[in-house]
Amino acid sequence: MKITTELIDRYLKNQCSTEEAEFLENYIQQAGVLDELSPQEEWSLVPENLDYHNQDKIKEKVFAFINQKNKRSYQKKVRRVVSAAAAVLIGIIGYYFPFSTSKVGPTSQITKVKVLDDQIKEISNLYYINSGNEIMHLTASDGSVISLYPHSEIKYAEDFSTLKERALYLKGKAKFHVAKDVHKPFHVHSTGVITTALGTIFTVDELESTQTQIKLFEGKIEVKAEDTNRGKTLVRTFFPNEEITLDHRDLIVLEEIKSHTVGTDRGGHFLQNTHTIQFKNISLEDVLALLVQNYDIDFQYDKAKIANKFYSGTFSNKNQVYEDIIKEINYLHHTDINYTNPNK
Repeated sequence: MKITTELIDRYLKNQCSTEEAEFLENYIQQAGVLDELSPQEEWSLVPENLDYHNQDKIKEKVFAFINQKNKRSYQKKVRRVVSAAAAVLIGIIGYYFPFSTSKVGPTSQITKVKVLDDQIKEISNLYYINSGNEIMHLTASDGSVISLYPHSEIKYAEDFSTLKERALYLKGKAKFHVAKDVHKPFHVHSTGVITTALGTIFTVDELESTQTQIKLFEGKIEVKAEDTNRGKTLVRTFFPNEEITLDHRDLIVLEEIKSHTVGTDRGGHFLQNTHTIQFKNISLEDVLALLVQNYDIDFQYDKAKIANKFYSGTFSNKNQVYEDIIKEINYLHHTDINYTNPNK
C-alpha cells in the first residue's frame, strides 16, 4: 500500500478502512517519522502537567478542524499542510502531543493520546478527550472503569503494574468504578483537589472554575486540597451516599451531605452561599470542623459534651456569623464551646 495525499486526507476525515488506518499509523510509528518531527530530546522538555500555553484556543482549533463539515474547504486546508505522510500529525505535534481520532457512538468524538513521559521512568500514558455529547467508557489496566462525561479530559498510565500508585488527572467530570488494590492507592487529581480511594465508586465534577463536587456511591474516599502559600489544607473523609462541593481556590466547603451520621440513621446537610449558612441534622463534631475550615477558627471544648449531639439552624451569612452559631449551640446543648480567631 502506498502513502498518498488522498489516503491521508481520508484518514483525517475518518473515512479510511481499518486496514488503511492501521497501515498508516504503523508507518508513522515504525518509520521514524515521529522521531524526525518530534525528537526524544524535545519530548523530555514537555512538563508532566497537562496545562500549556493557549491550550483552550488550541483545542478549539483542533476540534473545529476534525469536525469540519465543508468538505471542499477541508480538503484545501489539509492539502496545504500535507507535504509527506507525517502531515497526519503535523498540526498537533507542534503542541507537544501526537494523537489520532475515532468516534464513539453516533455523536461523540474522542481523542486518544499515548504520551511518553521521561520523568516517570518512561511510563507510557493515555490521554482521552471526550468532545462529544455522550458518556465515554474506559477501562484502565487494573480493571477500574472510568465514565468520562462530555467535554472532559483524563490522563493516566497505560500500565499501573510497575507503579506504586494509580494517579489519574481529570479536567471536567468523570465517574470511577475503582478496582480494589490495597497496595496501590487510587488518586484522582482535579484542579486543586486530590480524591483518594482504595476500592470504591465516586464522581468528580469540576462545576465551575473554582468549584469541585465529589459524590461517593460506594466504599470510602478521602478528599484533600492544599494551599501551600497560605499554609491551609482541607481534608475530609466520606462514606457511601455522601458528597461535598468545595471552593478549591479558597479551600472552603460550600455544601456537604452526610447520609448516615455517626451513631444515628439521620442524614445531614450543610449549605453555605453568599446569603445563607445552613445546618440540618449535622453532628456537632462536623459543625465545628466546617467552621474551622471556612473561618479559620480554633475551638476549645470538652469532646464528651458534643458526642452524639446534632444541630440544625439557618443564619444570614455575614461577617463572623460563627459567633451566633456557637452562641446558639452552647445555649441548646450546654457545650461551653470557646473559640479564638487568629485573623482577628
